[in-house]
Amino acid sequence: MTEQTDPFIAIRRRFSPNWAPSIGVGDGWDSIVLDLHEKLTAADPTFSYIQIKEKFGGLRVYLTDESKPEVKALLRAAEQRAKVTCEACGGAGTLHVSARGWYRTLCGSCASEHEQGYKPYKGIGD
Repeated sequence: MTEQTDPFIAIRRRFSPNWAPSIGVGDGWDSIVLDLHEKLTAADPTFSYIQIKEKFGGLRVYLTDESKPEVKALLRAAEQRAKVTCEACGGAGTLHVSARGWYRTLCGSCASEHEQGYKPYKGIGD
């Protein structure tokens, strides 16, 4: 695969050797991850990824060194952007919870397409 067919090749090359170069998020967050990568590369050319994944409906990106204030700010901004972006399609999204207790940020249309019965999350006891 070339970078033209797989835009994540550059990201996978930046994973720490001790970690599998896996990007565990839905297609709807692709632009967030790619944008973050571009900004991180400019802010700290030496960084390496540990993990890029969805956890409890949010984007989580872990680096080998997150101590620089600019890097921290970029990570938080990407997490905030993902909180309002459907992980499946990239449209406007909100946190949803399935009947089995799985959390995902989805739009209403994508939530209704899932067999797990995702409903908007309203808080504790939902």
